[in-house]
Amino acid sequence: MSLQLVDAVQNALKADTELMTMLKLTPSSPSAEVVKRFTKGMEPEITVSKDTVPHICQYVMPGRYATNPLVFEGKFCIDFYGKTAYEAKLLFERSFKLLHDRRLIAQGFASYLCVLTYDADFATGIQGAKGYKAIYDVDYLRMN
Repeated sequence: MSLQLVDAVQNALKADTELMTMLKLTPSSPSAEVVKRFTKGMEPEITVSKDTVPHICQYVMPGRYATNPLVFEGKFCIDFYGKTAYEAKLLFERSFKLLHDRRLIAQGFASYLCVLTYDADFATGIQGAKGYKAIYDVDYLRMN
């Protein structure tokens, strides 16, 4: 289910032309170009540097089952990288508008509302790249 959650998050982000423009992509960009700007998981497919930002990493964090064993209380995190702290924050702000208090839907997956629980800048340790992190809570039905 976690892979489906990350796919749903990425699909929601990729569907927005304004965010894609901020990432120097178009909704019809080839997969080879999208991989340079989006990462599914904590470890980017590319080396994040001042030359490869803006970049977004999205991954699942530990969750738990609710009192109803069919509902999983999940969390996902999105790390935004930009050339400046302001650019990273702008990426966050746009994604917030796309995800907060919204449902995630993908083929074979549907969630309840996503809620932002944490956001802050973070040190990247990469010269010329600044970071901003967002963590969302999202509940969804277990589909096995």
